[in-house]
Amino acid sequence: MKAKKRLGQNFLHDPNIIGKILHVANPGKSDTFYEIGSGHGAITDELVKRAGTVHLVELDDELIPELEEKYGQHAHVTIHHLDALTLQLPASMDGRKVRVIGNLPYNVSTPLLIHLLQQADRIEDMLFMLQKEVVTRMAAQPGGKDYGRLSVMLQHRFDVHPLFVVKPGSFVPAPRVDSQMVRLVPKAHPPLVDFSTLERVVKQAFSQRRKTLKNNLKGLFSTRQLEDMGLDPRQRPETVSVDQYCQLARALEANPSTGSMTVI
Repeated sequence: MKAKKRLGQNFLHDPNIIGKILHVANPGKSDTFYEIGSGHGAITDELVKRAGTVHLVELDDELIPELEEKYGQHAHVTIHHLDALTLQLPASMDGRKVRVIGNLPYNVSTPLLIHLLQQADRIEDMLFMLQKEVVTRMAAQPGGKDYGRLSVMLQHRFDVHPLFVVKPGSFVPAPRVDSQMVRLVPKAHPPLVDFSTLERVVKQAFSQRRKTLKNNLKGLFSTRQLEDMGLDPRQRPETVSVDQYCQLARALEANPSTGSMTVI
């Protein structure tokens, strides 16, 4: 079947890469997996054999009949014909959380990561194939050009572990960029911070990367407030740590009227 550009499809076919992914995932009978973008079943075959419960999430109308024919007879497999951006993971039961795996469409990878981030309390871990550039941004540390909104939002809730790089020839059609596997594991003790408030602060801070915190956070915090939190108002947003962004979000949440104060 011809890959659909509008769905960002690149089908993995390299058996060596498939083997490496499954080695890292190491599915077991106690695991519940959600596979996003099952495609032609490159990863699915082994998941169905080895995992206790498997949920296949596929948007493409033309792939659903193939998946139903191959896996529909298995009682432990459920096929979901839906957009992964609407996927709601089940609440943890008996302390057991779900595992998520997939070769994510590059054109929706960032919004999909943010969508799943908001369900982190239901997730044991996530293992994704993504554009290498995206993985670099996900794992970037403060001070570099790759550190930004995605870095802060993901790292406040997950430990991000970049894995092996995958060349274009492992896919059909071959993408124009290198890909990379990444594993995300929810932090055991994540910072206590309101997601929407953190998102607001981080979005505004990185709205103009070349400007200072004083300029970008104007209307949210005064110069004095930034200094009281140990921040230099002349800092650029890419030099502020994840913990410091969480500190800013907590301060704003504690005093919502801050946003209307005059910067001094």
